[in-house]
Amino acid sequence: MEPNELDSALYALLSKPMQIEDIRRALPNAEKQALRDSLDRLIAAGRVMKNKKNRFAQVGHYGCVAGTFLATERGFAFVRPDAEGDAPERADDLFIPPNAGGGAWHGDHVLVKVYERGGSRGRTEAAVLRVLQRAGGELTGALIRRGKDYFVQPSSKKFPEIAIGRQNLGEASVGDRVAVEVSYYGSDTVMPQGKIRADLGEDGTMEASIAGILRENGVQDVFPADASAAAERVPQSVDPAEAAQRLDLRDKLIFTIDGDDAKDFDDAVSLETLENGHLLLGVHIADVSHYVTPDSPLDAEAFRRGTSVYYPGHVVPMLPFALSHGICSLNPDEDRLAFSAMMEFDKDGRRHKASFAKSVIRSGARMTYRNVNKILAGDEDLRGKYAFLTEAIEGMNALAQTLNRRRIERGALELDIPETEIVVDSEGKPVDLQYRERGQSERLIEEFMLQANEAVAEYMVRRERPTVYRVHENPDPEKLRVFATFARPFGYRVDPSKPQDTAQLQAVLNGAKGDPKQRILPMLLLRSLARARYSEECIGHYGLKAKYYLHFTSPIRRYPDLIAHRMLQKSLLGEEITPADETMCEDAAQQSTAREFAADTCERDIDKLYTAAYMKQFIGETFEGEVSGVAPFGLFIALENGCEGLVRVELLEGDYYEYDEQHMSMQGRHTGKRFTIGTPLTVTLLAASEVTGQIDFGPAEGVLPASDKARQPAERPPYRTGPTGKGAGKGSSGAHHRKRRPAKRGRR
Repeated sequence: MEPNELDSALYALLSKPMQIEDIRRALPNAEKQALRDSLDRLIAAGRVMKNKKNRFAQVGHYGCVAGTFLATERGFAFVRPDAEGDAPERADDLFIPPNAGGGAWHGDHVLVKVYERGGSRGRTEAAVLRVLQRAGGELTGALIRRGKDYFVQPSSKKFPEIAIGRQNLGEASVGDRVAVEVSYYGSDTVMPQGKIRADLGEDGTMEASIAGILRENGVQDVFPADASAAAERVPQSVDPAEAAQRLDLRDKLIFTIDGDDAKDFDDAVSLETLENGHLLLGVHIADVSHYVTPDSPLDAEAFRRGTSVYYPGHVVPMLPFALSHGICSLNPDEDRLAFSAMMEFDKDGRRHKASFAKSVIRSGARMTYRNVNKILAGDEDLRGKYAFLTEAIEGMNALAQTLNRRRIERGALELDIPETEIVVDSEGKPVDLQYRERGQSERLIEEFMLQANEAVAEYMVRRERPTVYRVHENPDPEKLRVFATFARPFGYRVDPSKPQDTAQLQAVLNGAKGDPKQRILPMLLLRSLARARYSEECIGHYGLKAKYYLHFTSPIRRYPDLIAHRMLQKSLLGEEITPADETMCEDAAQQSTAREFAADTCERDIDKLYTAAYMKQFIGETFEGEVSGVAPFGLFIALENGCEGLVRVELLEGDYYEYDEQHMSMQGRHTGKRFTIGTPLTVTLLAASEVTGQIDFGPAEGVLPASDKARQPAERPPYRTGPTGKGAGKGSSGAHHRKRRPAKRGRR
């Protein structure tokens, strides 16, 4: 019996307590040592435990649960229970009171004892029995000295202070921000111990904070020597012998469409009319897999990084610039190797055929979204300059609109939440905030990339070939119920028991367009949806209403796309699939999901710093905003241009305000005044820190003096609001968060 099979059989058997002798009799075909190993694995994973009478059983039989320990900055914590089996939903978080953490740190995998009685505010309480696995990794914080001893005060108050021996200081100086590796997690009598691994610069500076965020999330700017050397050895021109073996498309009208500031171009498009009247859409993707081969130093580093990371004025690339900005970039008027998806559509946007081939192309132009939008709007100068492209662009736009209409008709959601970008000067300082316009050209590229992704996914599924898919589960009905509650006052009727009926959700999105009073609804809906992820199994994409979906179109900056290219080529060549291929896909899916989450965290947290730096010039000014989130400690306020800050509950005058978790509101005990998501509020900017990213507001009327407590960083909810309204200029605040990745790249 294989280990996984034995684990499953043993776990199912232990639905009731059993001694080891009873287990052996029930599983006579299991070897003694294999059985012991299986028990050890289940115990280590927090799925099985042994009581004082030496009886083994599922942890639930003893009133216990395994999960992730989530510390707060106020002494208490929560544990998010593990999902059971194939269950798409987890149980509610468990409240861990102060002094019940059992030595667990934020992010640790723990086993807790659950108390049946309701805890504070009706929450179910639990206590940590033991730490199953440490989250590990490094922490960042300020190096301080007290007397002769050195300590690191972590940047987040979720973690305790760490003692540093003199021999473990490295080159760091007191007052620096450092990265520390924890060597001992402490006890009731001994402090945690650690060793400094990197000096990140002077603490209290924005630069050190950025370095700390990147370091904490495992993002390194410098490539290992072997990967850099391998990149430098890659020729910067196409090998004629290789080109001769490929589908030659250099005589076709192919071109790229990207943002004005794009430096790498990993996709190009073409469109032809066939003799039968159908349209042949070509999506040509940089053939990164030709240069980044399995088990090479470049591949190992790309796997580790998983994705490129973008923040204002910077990119930490997945691949060295010699590839991403060089031979893999589909630069105009240069031969490049590509992987082409050729798709045939009729006039109604139905796809009749799809074929795929390694190709050699030569982009005829480097077009920008801005110029294509102007051409489509009738700009005579640009239409003259790019006369050789105008007909193709207009045909592409018509096809994209048809494809979009079909996608919406099948039930795909069009969230279309505005994005802002932080503009920086030549020195990297934030100087402005601008809304990124999403015009016809952006939608055109998005539709074409979606079509290529779906076509490749369908090809792989129908041939039962392994690869990495992009999946998106159905939303949690409870979260949809909360959304339905907020949508109801606006006249919408959302049935949370019918998540597959996306038409009811799209009706809300359509109704909210152009209505300032409803601008919070699209983001509330986004919060209620599951997070898309990567998987070796194709289970469909809820938001796109796509049965087949993966990422194929950005191998320069996403590792799953690189795997999709490799596995598609193996399928086209009819090569045998090995167990190693399947394992590779599983590992890549798991790693890529984790690295995408880390990249998102970096981008979000660094954007906060830039926004706060921009906001500092407006301290004392007043803005119109609305409540975007409610927490026990205060109200999160979003301004018209998307900036989000906190009004602490102690600054709300005139009543004692109580937090209502069920309705996500704050209500005055005596006056009945109620703040909930969408409630308008005029606020004054009190403080903005480019070191912490914290932005503090106060009610414009009757603002209490800002205490030291009011200026401390607050714990953020696990979501944020997106930008609303029109652009930002002088006298307005900055956008608090935007997805810094190229717009067409998306998260779908």
